[in-house]
Amino acid sequence: MRLCIYNAKGGSGRTTTCLNLAGFYAQSDARVLVCDRDPQGSALAWSALPGEKPFTVGCGRSRGFDIELIDMPPSLPANGLLPEADLYVVPTLLDGVSFVVFLRTMQLIEERGLPHVVVANRFNPKRAEHRARLENKHLHNAVIFPERAAFASYYAQGKTLFEMTGPYLKAARNDIERLACAIEQSTKPTGDQL
Repeated sequence: MRLCIYNAKGGSGRTTTCLNLAGFYAQSDARVLVCDRDPQGSALAWSALPGEKPFTVGCGRSRGFDIELIDMPPSLPANGLLPEADLYVVPTLLDGVSFVVFLRTMQLIEERGLPHVVVANRFNPKRAEHRARLENKHLHNAVIFPERAAFASYYAQGKTLFEMTGPYLKAARNDIERLACAIEQSTKPTGDQL
């Protein structure tokens, strides 16, 4: 399975989503590759932090992996093409600037008829702006990740949420597991494809 984590807006949670999804899939002994296509190289930098990693992080594709997650840059590739994938995971924040770019990203995804799952990152139920944005048609089936400290602290430790220890991790792990379930539902063959 190949997943492309994409949003044209920087800071939307692509790398965080990508690395923690990889950590989730690696628990099942799947051979997982994270392909870091972002020039900032955040996934590669994370993989260079001390400690053994449960999956491979590289710059390019490679054979022999069960699951490949592509961490895209916050822009469309120069050739205008997105990499081929079974599913596109589109994380977004719910602030005004992020949401405008998210809508442009969704226009591109929908114009091309690409299968996708949306993640609403750092949702704060106390913010009217966030609650209102969840009413947008593109977010009706979104997987919602509330704002959680665990998502902010995993990176510096060189671990995913699934290698870290602590009582505060359960809810954040559940968020990633809910995303994995949405991905599974979206990639499951329909009656026409059987």
